[in-house]
Amino acid sequence: MAIAARWRLLERLPAARGRDAMPGVYEVADAERCLIYIGQSATDVPNRLRQHLSRPGCLRERAVFWRYRFSRVPQADEAALLAAHVARWGLLPACNHARPLPRDAARRWRERSSGRD
Repeated sequence: MAIAARWRLLERLPAARGRDAMPGVYEVADAERCLIYIGQSATDVPNRLRQHLSRPGCLRERAVFWRYRFSRVPQADEAALLAAHVARWGLLPACNHARPLPRDAARRWRERSSGRD
């Protein structure tokens, strides 16, 4: 269940969009277009990618291409993309270090009620 979009060069990330942000899920690939990272942003994918590239690490060293899909629920879509990748390949992409927890009804209730007295 990979994102059905063309790979784009990271050096051509769109400028900051302000009000017209691009929330969603994204995939990052190396020079051979081999998937190395799956992520999500509830606000703006290009800005999130810039954050990744500003810090030293796996993505900064290896990332060349990216692709994106709009999502109203990016956390759930990211979890689905990661689960599909693990089901197909048996492991997470090279630069993903943690698997997101599933957001079922019990977890949402705990998150909402944890801040109340």
